[in-house]
Amino acid sequence: MSISTCPECGDRFEKDAPWKKTCMPCWKESKRAEHDELLELREEVAEHRRLLSQILAERKAAAIEPDMLARLIRLCHPDKHGNSESANTATQWLLAQREARK
Repeated sequence: MSISTCPECGDRFEKDAPWKKTCMPCWKESKRAEHDELLELREEVAEHRRLLSQILAERKAAAIEPDMLARLIRLCHPDKHGNSESANTATQWLLAQREARK
């Protein structure tokens, strides 16, 4: 057993094992800090999971079913609406939605 100086607080302590680097109070404080950080990280992960679930649910709710998407493309196709700008814009958007699913 030897006497060593704690690098954290400068106090001297009995170093009864070669792997001990800090005094007991500093070691306990570091473990308490690690525990507090772990709790904060767990809360943060839980919040991120909740937000991700919410976003995925909203995305799923907003999605147009494939058969309905095909029906909408056929209904608003420019050939059926005198090649109007509105029909072109709507069809392009619907086709982009279909491509985004692939």
